[in-house]
Amino acid sequence: MGIGSNLSVDVAEQEHREALFEKVINEAAALVAVNGHSRESAYQDAKALISAQQEALAKGEYSEDQDSNTISFFYSSIEGTAVPSSKKSQVAAIANELRAQFEGDL
Repeated sequence: MGIGSNLSVDVAEQEHREALFEKVINEAAALVAVNGHSRESAYQDAKALISAQQEALAKGEYSEDQDSNTISFFYSSIEGTAVPSSKKSQVAAIANELRAQFEGDL
């Protein structure tokens, strides 16, 4: 592989890590706002959940609704936390705090 190819792979891997980190942060914020978890436990639980979701995606253990562009996992235990519309701004604010708190994990 050439230098440009290695750089492209590195950039893609970094972008993937950042996208997963954002999923973890958003799920953790939902766990705090909706379920009352502490920030630390929510972050750890969210990391485990997103990891389980990634594994299910890799194994094809999900269904996809083309009309609504949503994914449903075969195991309901790995579905994300539903956020009521009344909590969306709270989740966004908590996500900003968590992003700053856990940015070293990225």
